[in-house]
Amino acid sequence: PAMTDILSLGARNSIAPGAVNHDIVRHRPEINVTWDLNRLPWLWTDDSFDEIQAISVFEHLQISLIEACNECWRILRPGGRLVIKFPMWDGPTTHDDPTHRWYWSDKALDYLDPTTRPGREYGGAYSVKPWAIIDRGIIKQRNVKAILEPRK
Repeated sequence: PAMTDILSLGARNSIAPGAVNHDIVRHRPEINVTWDLNRLPWLWTDDSFDEIQAISVFEHLQISLIEACNECWRILRPGGRLVIKFPMWDGPTTHDDPTHRWYWSDKALDYLDPTTRPGREYGGAYSVKPWAIIDRGIIKQRNVKAILEPRK
């Protein structure tokens, strides 16, 4: 995809060259869009991006993981991907950050994918926006990094 087809949510100081870099405030000139992700719906239109990067973002929001993923599902194009990273509930510094509002295990994403047991049993009740977990792993400092595709 063209670089402008990538949205970097909560970019902070990790600016993605050529992407749409978002944060809650414009704290540096490379931030293209400012928006409070707790305000739904997000400002982007349906099917706007081929990739969304949400690296260490969703655990800071007031809205739930499901609400955030539903918005990503809406603004991703068919075949697009969500790259997500969040700290494991038992990570060495997870509870140190006073801005963390949510604590998940690596199994939290299973509720979004109807091919998993939790996704079959509970997913439809929690989210009507199904996902496919393409890749998932636990990386250093006990962070979960995953790639999901919307099932559109």
